[in-house]
Amino acid sequence: MADHPQPIEYENIVQKQLLQLVMDNLPECIFWKDVNSAYLGCNQKFADIAGLACPDQLIGKTDYDMPWTKEESDFYVLCDRRVMQNDHAEVGIVEPQLRADGQQTWLETNKIPMHDSEGNVIGILGSFQDITERKQAELELQKLNEELELRVENRTAQLQTAKVMADSANQAKSEFLANMSHELRTPLNGILGYAQILARSKALPEKEQHGVNIIHQCGSHLLMLINDILDLSKIEARKLDLSPQALHLPSFLRGVVEICRIRAEQKGLDFIYVTDDTLPEGIYADEKRLRQVLINLLGNAIKFTDKGAVTLRVCVKAPATDRSSAGPSEQKQLHFSVEDTGVGITAVETQKLFCAFEQVGDRTRQAEGTGLGLAISQQIVQLMGGQIQVTSQQGVGSTFSFSATYPLATDWAQQNTISNGQTIVGYEGERRRLLVVDDRWENRAVLRNLLEPLGFDIAEAQNGRQGIEQIAARSPDLVITDLAMPEMDGFEMLKHLREVEAAQAARSDNRTWPQNRLKIVVSSASVAQIDQQKALDEGGDTFMAKPIDARELFKILSEQLDLVWCHDPSEAVNTSAAMTALASEEAARALLLPPPDELRSLVALTQQGKLRKLRHQLEQLTEQNERYHVFAQPILTLARQFKADEIESLLTGYLLVENSHG
Repeated sequence: MADHPQPIEYENIVQKQLLQLVMDNLPECIFWKDVNSAYLGCNQKFADIAGLACPDQLIGKTDYDMPWTKEESDFYVLCDRRVMQNDHAEVGIVEPQLRADGQQTWLETNKIPMHDSEGNVIGILGSFQDITERKQAELELQKLNEELELRVENRTAQLQTAKVMADSANQAKSEFLANMSHELRTPLNGILGYAQILARSKALPEKEQHGVNIIHQCGSHLLMLINDILDLSKIEARKLDLSPQALHLPSFLRGVVEICRIRAEQKGLDFIYVTDDTLPEGIYADEKRLRQVLINLLGNAIKFTDKGAVTLRVCVKAPATDRSSAGPSEQKQLHFSVEDTGVGITAVETQKLFCAFEQVGDRTRQAEGTGLGLAISQQIVQLMGGQIQVTSQQGVGSTFSFSATYPLATDWAQQNTISNGQTIVGYEGERRRLLVVDDRWENRAVLRNLLEPLGFDIAEAQNGRQGIEQIAARSPDLVITDLAMPEMDGFEMLKHLREVEAAQAARSDNRTWPQNRLKIVVSSASVAQIDQQKALDEGGDTFMAKPIDARELFKILSEQLDLVWCHDPSEAVNTSAAMTALASEEAARALLLPPPDELRSLVALTQQGKLRKLRHQLEQLTEQNERYHVFAQPILTLARQFKADEIESLLTGYLLVENSHG
């Protein structure tokens, strides 16, 4: 009788076969080890990787009997011990493995401790799957990232190098432009200075006076071009700053309007100025820069318009939302708009409008400018917190507009002094001693010829060292000094003088110093902000740019020396009558003024320096109507003295009166 397996043994065999069948069909490789990391079994997938025919061939072997490297075996055994000692599973272990066929693979392994019925660790159960493709993709991605990072790093280095080179080039250009500005301003100082000196002379005939006016106008135009180039340099170097001051907004806008209305009417264009009743009376703004922007926009509108009208609109927008520095009641957002009925601009040309040296449109009109005006204006408006916007249609016209927020100035009247246009002939009080320190004889001569006729005692020095000697010998009331000079420049002289004064004050316990210290005005052709600030830091009291403007010079002397000017008595009656007429509403109405067109024509003749034609036109006016005699007589007197600035100021005032009555 044949032997038959016992039922329990048979059941165990079936269960073992079933378990092996299940493990062989799992996608993972399965294995288990005893406490010594000797293999107790595995599924067929593991046996295939190990190069074994069946799982039974693995029993009793260790990792060191497998085809993997010693380093890999050490790693596996160390991990086994850690799992069993800590009695804690480890999952997602990424590890390399060299297969029996020599292929290098990557595995993701999970190991858990196995326990007996009493809970003792008796080995580990492990599983792993081949993640070679995923790992290779990760390695490839890592490699690509490293290459990309390297390329970015190299590109960044290249850009940094290019930026350094560009900054260096911009710095060199800015320095060149600043130096050229300095070199050009020095001879211009002589040209404009002597033009002003000659214009004050009563001995020159009318023809020569006209020539002097032309010299001054041409020099002023050249100075404007130099300033445009310097402004561009400041913008590119991010050094252009605004200097807000209190100004009377209505009169400021009327001044801009009158300047541009004459140019428009010379072309036969209508000039329209529209504003609302809520326009504030006083604001804090950079008057020079705001005027520069408006005149540039209006000038372009007039230049590119042959018929129709040019319109300036100024209105108040909603209160600004930024309340960090002031509430809505303390500031106003103003909207400026310049409209024309000109040739218009194409969409392509609009994109180039605000680029430096770019000029669009008709070439015959381009010749009138440098291509810098709009580029500079845009930068100025951006500094004001706005942006110039453009809408245009060819053959219909264009509109340039911008908005900016300005603090209100309720004390504008106290912060501004209106000149009455009279000629200064001297000053009250004792004679003042001035010292001019400059290495250029023409600069010293300009100041001497401007100031000596007014009663100042003028001394000269060619450099800082001579200036110190002259100060010790003469004790001047005020010093006007240049900066760039040989032997000792203006900075060194300023520093030396202030150190000496401070030491003397300390020794004598002089409690009134520095109020009684020597007044020093720095006058330089270098208008770089850093030079101005350095001059003030070293001890200068104020800065005066070259070429010197006579009115600015007189204003500074009045402030620094507390002077009271004396004016030409021959002008007192004439100008007093005219200004009284302007100041009094009833008197202004009683004074018969010519029509606005006639007044604007007279202003145009004055601005063009055609004083002989002006006189002829005034004489014709009085012949036609004797009642114009009161109006014409003061202007005729000023015209015989070739005082175009005073005439223009007087006529502009009459225009304002006429407009307010209209």
